[in-house]
Amino acid sequence: MNQVLYAKCSCQNCGTHIEFPIEAADMTVDCLNCKTPTVLSLASAPQSASSKPSSPEILNSFQNGIPRTPVSFLYQAGLLLVTLMMVILPLIYIAMILAAGWGVCYYAIHAKFMLASMTGGGRFYLVKLFAYLTPLLIGCILVFFMIKPLFARQPKRAQPLALNPGVDATLFAFIGKICDTVGAPMPTRIDLDCELNASASFRRGAASLLGNDLVLTIGLPLVQGLTMQELAGVIAHEFGHFTQGFGMRLSYIIRTVNAWFARVVYERDAWDEWLASWVSEAEDWRVMIVGGLAQLAVGFSRFLLKLLMYLGHGVCCFLMRQMEYDADSYEIKLAGSTAFEQTAKRLNVLGAATKESYKSMRASWNINRHLPDNFPAFLSKTEARMPAESRSQIEDTVGLSRTGIFDTHPSFGDRIRRARQAGEPGVFHLDYPATMLFANFDAVAKQVTFLHYTDSIGLPCDMAALVPVENSANT
Repeated sequence: MNQVLYAKCSCQNCGTHIEFPIEAADMTVDCLNCKTPTVLSLASAPQSASSKPSSPEILNSFQNGIPRTPVSFLYQAGLLLVTLMMVILPLIYIAMILAAGWGVCYYAIHAKFMLASMTGGGRFYLVKLFAYLTPLLIGCILVFFMIKPLFARQPKRAQPLALNPGVDATLFAFIGKICDTVGAPMPTRIDLDCELNASASFRRGAASLLGNDLVLTIGLPLVQGLTMQELAGVIAHEFGHFTQGFGMRLSYIIRTVNAWFARVVYERDAWDEWLASWVSEAEDWRVMIVGGLAQLAVGFSRFLLKLLMYLGHGVCCFLMRQMEYDADSYEIKLAGSTAFEQTAKRLNVLGAATKESYKSMRASWNINRHLPDNFPAFLSKTEARMPAESRSQIEDTVGLSRTGIFDTHPSFGDRIRRARQAGEPGVFHLDYPATMLFANFDAVAKQVTFLHYTDSIGLPCDMAALVPVENSANT
């Protein structure tokens, strides 16, 4: 059986990629996106198994290493001071708990005089007993709900799909080459998920702080939507953080404390639901008063937590943005300033397509309990159907965004301006689809998609609920 060769070209009007059999070359068809007549040109090489670049070809495309971005002593000193402050903030909260506990004990001991006399009769004594116990009970509830966040555990997340180096050797070699070029340690493990993001972190959290035990997590929608050059830049950005070992470890502490504050301020557990249910179902006015006052006290404790959270957030925002700029410098040096700007636009377009994809998937799930079996491919299909006007508006407005005072990440507009000022040509320019880094991207994407539905989103679906992307309806 003869192998069917495919080629790709772009619509002359909107730039949408069109894949077609090589036999259809020079034919004119209507673009699926903008409906403009487009000539199927063979300007690009046919996409077949033989056209897939080999691992040596990919690795040899890295021209040379890139210099490290210098970090000033003042910046490191500022980062250390911010870290110390972030460590102090939870200690301040613990001091507040001790003060509240001391106040409850002081009241319990020194307010017993209210019960020392039976003067006024039994009913009056019951009123005094209620007056004595109410603040005591409210104080105990307050202290309990203030202590509870200290023991609040982060919910366990399902283990993402980890790549096998023996199966996807090209991808591992590609990432290893990026680490060598950037000057960062090679990750111990590479995980895959369905987020439009990539991240590098300490594999075992605080237990890995003293070593280089890292995990790289790659979102397959990035792989589906980016070229090798663009993906290499994104990965270089993530490992750019780890070129500054001291700073990255301090930032880990800062981010961990910030995340803890955000979680205990906004998350609710069974105890919070019990208190709310107790007050709403109470029929006795005295119980309603006690419960309402207890809720006010708990709300006050959360208000204190929120103040500490905002204080810590405000202090570290500038330094966190600076760390992102430093990581951007590695992406710019590796992929080039032009590719950095192109990637920023692609990410914003893919972000809009992601929202539409989830909207369509929710509708499909609610109506017929069906979901696409390959989310990255479904996202690509959704993006291809995006109106040209919407795509242009997103791309044209990316560079106009500004960074807010309390933003932990710089805006894309400010990042693009810095990339243009750098004027870097880049050291890696291979423009093949990033999916070619995988031995069998579609098979991996389908595995990760199912894990995304069941573990990350928590949908009670099975394999029977998954339908091929070509049979999935986009709204």
